[in-house]
Amino acid sequence: MTQAAQHIEALLFVAGEAVPKKDLAKLAGLDEAQLADVLLELSQSLTGHGIVLMDTAQGVQLVTSPDVGAFLETFLAEGTSALSRAASETLALVAYRGPVSRYDLEAIRGVDCRRILSHLVFRGLVVKEPTDGQAMLYDISADFLMHMGITAKEQLPQYEALRNNERLRELLSADTQ
Repeated sequence: MTQAAQHIEALLFVAGEAVPKKDLAKLAGLDEAQLADVLLELSQSLTGHGIVLMDTAQGVQLVTSPDVGAFLETFLAEGTSALSRAASETLALVAYRGPVSRYDLEAIRGVDCRRILSHLVFRGLVVKEPTDGQAMLYDISADFLMHMGITAKEQLPQYEALRNNERLRELLSADTQ
């Protein structure tokens, strides 16, 4: 594979979405005809692999091959099923109170949150952040923000009012006394 094809492949992999051809050509220093040749080379090199090159009006993108669709359905179904009520509640608390410790989440919810937090981390909605102490803090992930169509958690509905909810403060302070 030529270096130009490797560069385009890496760029498409990192982008994770369709990249307009004019942007690809500019980034790779290619003209339109050269880009077409490189895309053909890349497409042919992916034959028989689990990913393919998709060329649409929006641009060029690496996507999973239709040949592996059935295999991926089971995996994706597990990861995209609706959240349980308990998981949704925990996710909302992490979104509005995070970064927050498991201990604080359990004080608010009144139940063990270990399994739910593990599930939310597995699904990529929550991330663990190490602290100076022993407790891990949990916060929402960039994927969560992307799924919500926002760029910062402060854009969540009623963020300030819910973040500074006095009742939650009372629950947390009563538990530490």
